[in-house]
Order: sequence, then structure tokens, then C-alpha cells
Amino acid sequence: MAYDVFISYRRKGAGSGVAGELQAKLENLGYKVFLDVDDIGSGQFPDQIKQAIEECKDFLLVLAPGTLDNCDSEEDWVRREIVLAQDFNKNIIGVGLPGFAMPDAEVLPLPLRTLPMRQVFLWTHEYRAASFAKIEENLVSTKLRKKRKRKIRLALIPIVLGLIIAAIVLLAKKPSSDNVEIQNVQETGSSEPQLFEYHVQKALLLTQSLPDTNEFKKNFLQMVSDKEPFVKLMEGIAECDSALMLKKQFGDRIKDTYEVESKRKALLGLRQGYYNAIMDDIKVLLDEDGAVFARQDLEIARLLEFPEEKQRLDSIEAMIENSLRE
Repeated sequence: MAYDVFISYRRKGAGSGVAGELQAKLENLGYKVFLDVDDIGSGQFPDQIKQAIEECKDFLLVLAPGTLDNCDSEEDWVRREIVLAQDFNKNIIGVGLPGFAMPDAEVLPLPLRTLPMRQVFLWTHEYRAASFAKIEENLVSTKLRKKRKRKIRLALIPIVLGLIIAAIVLLAKKPSSDNVEIQNVQETGSSEPQLFEYHVQKALLLTQSLPDTNEFKKNFLQMVSDKEPFVKLMEGIAECDSALMLKKQFGDRIKDTYEVESKRKALLGLRQGYYNAIMDDIKVLLDEDGAVFARQDLEIARLLEFPEEKQRLDSIEAMIENSLRE
């Protein structure tokens, strides 16, 4: 199979552990990752490794102290992997471990003298979350995955349009805009129960795939890289509010078999759980000088719309901007 990411590392030293962690994180996000774990004998360079490098889009080079020490030898497998990645014009990203210092170009073997011009992101225990986010942001594979998502969404447009038309036919007495105030709904026929049903079903559809707080924390980096889940959560809460307004206004006409108030409380609890996790991460990032990534978290925190937190968020934003200017 074709791989998205090839991870190159030297087995001796800390590089192997970081390589395995990178593989796990990337595969958890859906990337196809090649990480060779078998010993390679001198002079033996498996065809599958060459093929994996040729087919991959991104080449991650784990740079621990001593990783480049043996690259003077043409038989060194790290050197051969790097050269192949360069020959195949792959997106090469360095992952620098504590203690590694990139040698000057003139000290490196001729085929590797472009390495100092490559991107290298520092990887430490304290900063690895921020570093991983930055690495993923610079992967060609990430851009392609987003393009694939857009294509899927475009392909779904005809289906969505068909569903909208069907909903219009079903809810012929529903106001033309979901944003029309409830008091403007005409009290005729069965439009109120139908409208109630519409809002509830839309809320359920928007929020059915949202992870709980524990799952959110587990996949935190993946979640905060995409605003869509948080937008869906807020829209789902708004739909519940609209349904409850109908229930309050029309009383016995609305048969609530969905326990909408309970569902709304669950969504509010989810919003609070997400918010707390984001604020905890912002604190860690600011303590570790990760202001760029704290800014991304702050954008998501604002999406969750806690009016009482505005002053606090404004203060954090000022801290981030001051940190970035220093």
C-alpha cells in the first residue's frame, strides 16, 4: 500500500522511542505510516523501504545526537534513506531531539549538504504536544487529507440538497428560515409539532458523533485542529433551545418523547468539559512558551461562547500577544 509518511531514525539512542511515538500519533489521526523495525544488514537495503520512500509524501527524519555520525559511509542506511527522499523530492522534515545540533553543511557528506536548509522541529518531553501539532501542520499529507475531505463534501452536496427539498416538502408550514423567531410561527394545523421534531432531529444529527470529554482529551490535538466539531456542538445546543421554546409556547401540542431538556443539559456539560480541557492546555502551553499553539486553543475556547469568560479570555489573548512579540 502507498504510505503517507516515512519515518527514518537510527535505532541506537533515543530516536527509536520518538519514532514509535510519532508513528502512533500519526496513525491515530488516520495517516498511513512506514516505520521499519527490522534490523538491516550491511549492504542490504530492502526493496520495500525504497518503494515506501518513493510512494510516501512526507519523510520525517528523527535527529538524535549521533544520528548523522556514520553518514560518511555510502552504506549507512540513514544516509541512503535521506538520499532517496531527496532524489524522490519528498517533503523532508527534521525532528530534533535534545542534544542534537545540525552540523554545518561543509562538514556533511556532499549528498546531505542540503539538510541544514530543511525544517527541523524541536522535540522534548515538555513540548512534544506543540511540536507534533507543528509537524502535522507542515505535512504535505495533511493538505491532501483536507482536499480529500473537501471533495467528499462536494460529492455530498446533491444528497444534502435532496434531503433539504424533502424536508421542505415535509415541513411545508415551517417558516422559510430556521432563524425566524418562534413567536412568528402561525398556530395552524400540525406545524408546531413538525417544527419541534425538525429542531430536535437537527440537534441530534449535529451532535451524534461528538466525543465525550475523556475521548476529547485523549485525541486533543486532532480535535482542536478542526473547528467544525465545536461549531456543531454550539448549533446543536441552539437547536435544543429552539425546540424548548416551542414546547414552552405551545404546551400540550408538543409531545416531547426526546427528553430535550435532558439532552440539552448533556450538551452543556460536554461544552464545559471541552472548555476546561482547552483552558488546561492553554495554561501548559503558556508555561512552556508555546504561545502560537495557545492562540489556536484560544480561538476554540471563544467558539464555545461563555460570556462570563470573556474578560479572562481577553487577558489570556493579551498574554499570548506579548509572548509572541518578545
